[in-house]
Amino acid sequence: MSPHIKLLPPKKLIGMSIDTSIADYGAPGLWQRFMPQVKSIENKIGGEKYSIQIYDKLFSYSDFHPKLVFTYWAATEVQSFESVPKEMETLELHGGKYAVFIHKGTMADFQKTLNFIHLKWLPDSEFELDHRPHFEVLDDRYLGPQNPESQEEVWVPIK
Repeated sequence: MSPHIKLLPPKKLIGMSIDTSIADYGAPGLWQRFMPQVKSIENKIGGEKYSIQIYDKLFSYSDFHPKLVFTYWAATEVQSFESVPKEMETLELHGGKYAVFIHKGTMADFQKTLNFIHLKWLPDSEFELDHRPHFEVLDDRYLGPQNPESQEEVWVPIK
């Protein structure tokens, strides 16, 4: 599993966010609230959804623990922030260099992908993590969290 190195341009996103942890994982409930509201978002670019994790300080896989709180977003890209549904918030991704991996499988298998990225690929690469949002792009290849054929792009900020 080798990544593509991509330069992400700045993006405008509209969505919903929560503060959560792995121990008290609120993402499924957030997605249940977000998905019925997506149709009310104007100026969407494409049909992709973004699963975004924002950490207060530089993410360290070795320091990560189940109770570490981070901000989690369910969002979609838009052309502008002119019309934001009242239940939604705005987020700007400033862009930058990312290593992009493809995760194939269920959500239960996602930990294996993260282990590979942070324990094998990153230490063996010329890159180090950058302090920017981590995210997954869910497009038409994403068939749901329980589908073994499901695919999503895993974007890891690097420098």
